Amino acid sequence: MRARFTPPRTEDTVMLQGTDTLKEGREYIVLEIFTPHSRSALFRIEFTEGEKPALFDSRVFTVTSTTLPPTWRYTNYETGSFTLCPEPWSRPGFWESYYDHESSALEVYESEKQKIIAASQSTETG
Repeated sequence: MRARFTPPRTEDTVMLQGTDTLKEGREYIVLEIFTPHSRSALFRIEFTEGEKPALFDSRVFTVTSTTLPPTWRYTNYETGSFTLCPEPWSRPGFWESYYDHESSALEVYESEKQKIIAASQSTETG
């Protein structure tokens, strides 16, 4: 799944949070869709090479490819939130371990990210 950053004309600081790191008109590979209970969906985007991915409000993007990666799974949380992402990423504590630079989590992230990128590229040509 891919989406182009198309900043809306709004003063909504929640919607715009972190978007100063994105480039207008650039297409990004969506690594995860996370929907917090009673809030707008968020896209996990790797916005700069070498930087950790972050969650951005999906309303600041225009989806350019709706094909979901075959490795994504639906996970529902007790809070009412849900995610579409590789199953290992939805395990409790995964993102905390990843942001704490634990080697096993970094390896799992990179492996799953490469599968998502490969699936995204195959939809470009196929």
